[in-house]
Amino acid sequence: MDAQGKFAYLSTTSEAIIGFQREELLQRNFINFVSPADQERTLEAMLKAKDGTPVRNFINSILHASGEEVMMAWSAVWSEEDQLLYCMGRDAAEQKEARQKLAEKDEWHSTMVQYGSDMIGLLNQAGEYLHVEGAVTRWLGYAPEQMTGRVAFDFIHPEDVHLATSALERVISEKLVQVPDLRFKTSDGAWKWIEAIVSNQLDNPAVKALVVSARDITERKVAALQLEESERRFRSLFDNNPDLVIYEDRTGTILDVNSRFLAYLGLPKEEVISRHFCEFVPSQDKDVCMSYLEEAFQGKVVNFDLNIPRENNTSLVLNITKIPVLVNSEVIGAHSIIKDLTEVTAAQATIKKQAETLQSVFESITDAFFMLGRDWRFKLMNSEFEQMLQLDRQTCLGKTIWEVFPELINGSFYHYYKKALYTGQAVRFESFLEQSQIWVEVKAFPSEEGLSVYFSDITKRVIAIKESQKLSLVASKISNGVIITDALGNIEWVNSAFTLNTGYSFKEAQGQQLTTFLEGPETDRKVGNEIGEKLKLGVPFNAMVLHYRKNGRKVWISMDFTPILNEEGVITQHIVIQKDITFRKEAEERQLEMTHDLFRQNRDLQQFTYIVSHNLRAPVANAMGLADFLTKLDKHSEMYDTSLAHLKASVFKLDTVLRDLNMILSLRDHQDILDREMVVLADVFEQVRQFFMESLAHHKGELEVKIDPSTKLHTNRAYIYSIFYNLLSNAIKYRSEARLLKVTIQCEVCREGGVRIYFTDNGSGFDMEKAGDNIFKLYKRFHSNKKGRGIGLFLVKTHVESMGGTIEMRSKLDQGTQVEIKLPGEVTSAT
Repeated sequence: MDAQGKFAYLSTTSEAIIGFQREELLQRNFINFVSPADQERTLEAMLKAKDGTPVRNFINSILHASGEEVMMAWSAVWSEEDQLLYCMGRDAAEQKEARQKLAEKDEWHSTMVQYGSDMIGLLNQAGEYLHVEGAVTRWLGYAPEQMTGRVAFDFIHPEDVHLATSALERVISEKLVQVPDLRFKTSDGAWKWIEAIVSNQLDNPAVKALVVSARDITERKVAALQLEESERRFRSLFDNNPDLVIYEDRTGTILDVNSRFLAYLGLPKEEVISRHFCEFVPSQDKDVCMSYLEEAFQGKVVNFDLNIPRENNTSLVLNITKIPVLVNSEVIGAHSIIKDLTEVTAAQATIKKQAETLQSVFESITDAFFMLGRDWRFKLMNSEFEQMLQLDRQTCLGKTIWEVFPELINGSFYHYYKKALYTGQAVRFESFLEQSQIWVEVKAFPSEEGLSVYFSDITKRVIAIKESQKLSLVASKISNGVIITDALGNIEWVNSAFTLNTGYSFKEAQGQQLTTFLEGPETDRKVGNEIGEKLKLGVPFNAMVLHYRKNGRKVWISMDFTPILNEEGVITQHIVIQKDITFRKEAEERQLEMTHDLFRQNRDLQQFTYIVSHNLRAPVANAMGLADFLTKLDKHSEMYDTSLAHLKASVFKLDTVLRDLNMILSLRDHQDILDREMVVLADVFEQVRQFFMESLAHHKGELEVKIDPSTKLHTNRAYIYSIFYNLLSNAIKYRSEARLLKVTIQCEVCREGGVRIYFTDNGSGFDMEKAGDNIFKLYKRFHSNKKGRGIGLFLVKTHVESMGGTIEMRSKLDQGTQVEIKLPGEVTSAT
């Protein structure tokens, strides 16, 4: 066609396609043979072709001589030399039909994904979401973009992470893996059960990901768990019942038994199941058992006794309760609970015999014992009474206690005995017997017959207590804290110095475990566990632990533990001496800090030495060589001007290195005296974004900022600006040529204080393994095709550490880089 769109030439095949003779079309305008619906698009395509843009696979409808429309696919190119538009067309009916089917298939797939019950996700090999679709919003409440870029393990319950990790490892080799049921966090913080299938499509060029198809099974899982729990409860009740339990069908066949029944018979379970219950009872009792079983299958709970004779002229007495098992109002079986009452029956028979032997029991007890009638006369006493008080039983029986011990009248004995007898309540007391010169502990129990009295010699214990009171007097006057615990570490007594050192009173400490006062946010729990273990050994030891006073202040204490052993070598108590060693610990920490600072300065010195030997030496050597060379050249020669230019470049490079060194030294000198203020992080980043706005627009870069405008951090504003500036500058400088730049900035407020900043880009990245420990070093660069001095990351790390923070970097070659920064400080935020 010519420039006006008129036919200048047509091939012979055109006659067959559109039905016109070539002579009919020559010098006629092409647009007149285009369907009216496609004329405007066709004219636009022709104009683009004339402007130099080739047309490929342009589809429109051509009017056939018969009046029908023919779908055609065109390729066209303009020849400036011939001033003609060369066009080649082919029948596109099949292509249109295929596109229509593809569109219908895409629509079907989109509808299934959007309204189906499955959640679809694409993961990379590290478990990060690349794409999310399907029912994820309906089931979990997340928008797809909230999950994209995050690691799947962040959403999985900590107890189920190992299941997901194992599945991720297996799918690399097995290609298709069914993931065990696990819990997934919803957007509102709840947990839902999901089942998932993972397909390895990493080698599929159209996917290049792990495809995860998941479904919400919470209702089914909860129901299954509840059913399982119910079954476990019943099974536990069945198996652990202290009575004998069996489960029978209508014929009396045993379907199940508990372990108590098996132990009673001494048979394994396989020899009992499927046997008839009547096989285990005497033949004369079979009819009774079957009649009661029939009643149970009529829906009644029945109870009866079996008295089974034994060889030694005794009887086995069993009490049996049969309980019907109902399912949908139908009895499907019966539980039989069998209680062995043989011992109870035998016990009742031995009560009389025990009464006859009561006297011998009194004689065998270690306490002195006597019994008084309500008239205060001695009715019974044991030999321990005689031995302890050096009295004869025969001279005492029948006499009143006041006749035998006249010194007890109007004393504590008289008072407590009368109280027990007249009130009917037992009494317990300690008193001194002048006649025998001993301390006794007395327990008196009233009854209808009179008063039963037990007493024991506690003279040694009283003397020990008095000695302890003397020691307590000493302990209460010393400045170190003193603690006395029982054998298990429960506090029995503390002195006033303990209260002064810890802030806890005696009442607050009494009865508490010693390790209770050794707990705190920074306390090493291992020390507390070690103390608990060493207390059991019964040997003296020392422990140093970080302790928290009642007001929350931290103090370091040194504790000396000394066990108190009885005559048998058994631990009865522990004595603990506390010393406040906070000053010593603080001195040690200051020394450690000075050592760390010395190490850092030595490391910086090595870095400066490297800079001087590598970055300064080259330009100095060049300058010296060129200066010497210039003296030998003609000042008017071209070589002289060239060498002079090289000399100037070396001097400028030398100046750059010196200025960098000066800046680094200045940063280090001022890192401990930073000016801090409440900084709005979003405002600072906005300033950096405005600076790079033109560069981002030029490279069509996309910037996604997730910083709450209300978040403020007490920190140094200039350092924050420098960090944002250098990271964004690097992202633009080292962008990938294969895709448009995308940078994401996210800021989270930490529970423990401070903020965590994530800076992610999809740039060219670099090989972390090759970079090694040079990532944050000065003058280290990882892209040879980009200009730079290798100082940006060094400055970022220096600023972060100067503010007391930490920085981590993750990067993959041709995939991008992520920087994670944790900054401490006071935070205020609306969220």
